[in-house]
Amino acid sequence: MIVQPLQYIVFSVLFLSFVQAQGTWPGAVPLAIRSPHFNSWLPGPGTGHWPTFWNDRILGWLGYIRIDGVTFEWLGGTPGNGATLFKTEITPTRTILTLTAGPMDLEVTFLSPIEPTDLVHQSFPFTYMYLTANATDGASHSVQLYTDITAEWVSGDRDTNVTWSTTPNNDLVYHQAQRASPRPMDEIKDQAEDATVYYAMANSPNMTWQTGVDTFRGRFEKVGGRLSNTEGKDFRAISDNWPIFAFSMDFGNITDISTPVVWALGVVRDPAILYGSGDGSTQLRSSFFWTQYSTIGDAISAFIKDFPNAQQRAIELDQRITSDALSISQDYTDLVSLSVRQTIGSIDITASKGFDGQWNTSDVMMFMKSVGDTSRRVNPTEFMFAAFPAYLYLNASWAGFLLRSSLQQQAATLPASTYAMPDLGSTYPIALGNNSITSTAEALAIESSGNMIIMALAHAKASGDGSLIRSYVSCATANKG
Repeated sequence: MIVQPLQYIVFSVLFLSFVQAQGTWPGAVPLAIRSPHFNSWLPGPGTGHWPTFWNDRILGWLGYIRIDGVTFEWLGGTPGNGATLFKTEITPTRTILTLTAGPMDLEVTFLSPIEPTDLVHQSFPFTYMYLTANATDGASHSVQLYTDITAEWVSGDRDTNVTWSTTPNNDLVYHQAQRASPRPMDEIKDQAEDATVYYAMANSPNMTWQTGVDTFRGRFEKVGGRLSNTEGKDFRAISDNWPIFAFSMDFGNITDISTPVVWALGVVRDPAILYGSGDGSTQLRSSFFWTQYSTIGDAISAFIKDFPNAQQRAIELDQRITSDALSISQDYTDLVSLSVRQTIGSIDITASKGFDGQWNTSDVMMFMKSVGDTSRRVNPTEFMFAAFPAYLYLNASWAGFLLRSSLQQQAATLPASTYAMPDLGSTYPIALGNNSITSTAEALAIESSGNMIIMALAHAKASGDGSLIRSYVSCATANKG
């Protein structure tokens, strides 16, 4: 059963009305949400809208289907012939769009995995997009698919120069793009300036790819055909003829696409966090998935191959969450379905390396960003408190990983700082601490301290692990006089 405190989760939801499948369109529909710097939303009803970052900046992501020589757009904002969206379903892990494109119905699913029992899977900042289709008239049709992304995913400065490459092998093809001169641990307009975007799919005889200028996008729209399997190497600014990274598939004459066509999209930063332990030392921390994979290619390949299992795990988790939420109300179930991905997508799960250069898999810390505002706060105590029941529900150990990153820093500042920090700083992903709250701001200081004590106790009770309280009991008993 769902734990009672989950009734009070707000998850910073901006969507105040939502009717599943039919009814009112929410403020935005989640497409891909996996980390503080990787989220994408569909901003309006129907097709014809570019996906956006949470702050409404466009993230180029396009999908076409060409049927008997007629091209329909099922994702993106190019002018032209759009597929008709007639149903939207939102679950805790998936957004499912059902569309009609001429004589075919399409189902396009955006899956942002939530993996409560596997830190490697959960910390891998990739999502799936997959498509199935069937002819409504029962006849055979000539069908081709096309999709691409732009370099808008890697910087908030659309005038910055980017580079890119494509890696094909027998099992997989993936594009990647990044700033020509990355700026570690920095943001512009809330987007990371040290990120690499990847777009991937399994290799197959009927799949082709191409990178470079967007002219072949228009060529596919007008005449279809296969892409050239070539890389355009005219590196330039993001907004200079909009470099794109594309895949297409030619199915020939078919009546349906029953086996899902799967693409993987990811935004990766490494290192992920600059952490100050509170004693003056700092460490660079990486996403936990690196403890298992030595190359990004290996990680993407495993992600693609795991799709059938990941899809089944997502369906089972959706069923468990919605069943528990329905015990409260249908409105509450809709709220949870819209907001769980936001809550999980606000965190980075990290590990450190020891002096020997080996991964320390027992040193797990989770960090939260105040996504949705421009403050860049790290582990804001009131945000943690609001989201805490979700972490306790999914895996109480996660709650401990989040608390530990704050408590370790706070313990190192005692006795000079006798109140809980309101956050670990305001320059995410730099987490060096914040000692600005003293008795001169007592109201906020008391709230932060109370939140931390309540969360520590809740974690101990839910997990059965009292080691965190024992290790940092000094934080709770510090002299406030």
